[in-house]
Amino acid sequence: MANAESRLTFVLDENSGSLPGLLRASRALPHDRVTTLHELGVPIGTLDPAMLRKLGEQGGCALVTRDGRMLDPIVQREAWRAAGVTLFLLGGRWGTFPLGELARRLLFLWPAIVAQAEASAFGAAWRVAPAVPNTPANTFRLVTGRHTNPGDD
Repeated sequence: MANAESRLTFVLDENSGSLPGLLRASRALPHDRVTTLHELGVPIGTLDPAMLRKLGEQGGCALVTRDGRMLDPIVQREAWRAAGVTLFLLGGRWGTFPLGELARRLLFLWPAIVAQAEASAFGAAWRVAPAVPNTPANTFRLVTGRHTNPGDD
């Protein structure tokens, strides 16, 4: 089921630094629905399963995280599935960029991230390629699990 008419809240994790403020200041749509874990009352250092449960209780969240391995431990994958949170995993090379380059790439890809989130089923998880420019078809890769049965993802 797609989120076509959704009012998703876009949440950036604690590793995002000043990026949420940059998205709001640049008026990157939907800037009025960009927030952080801290602003949602999730304390810094909260373990991922608890954080995912909190976002699931909030409902309608798309989490943009620099933790590209968030779904590797099975307990975190199970918490994500139960929560129904849409994930955008900025792993790998994203972690090597200085903040200015990270911001440039995220701002460039932001409209595609928003469109992908709003067109996806709740609870989808996507790996985001850092290449800029890039086409949406080459930017997002649906996450499939090593620890799941075929058809579970």
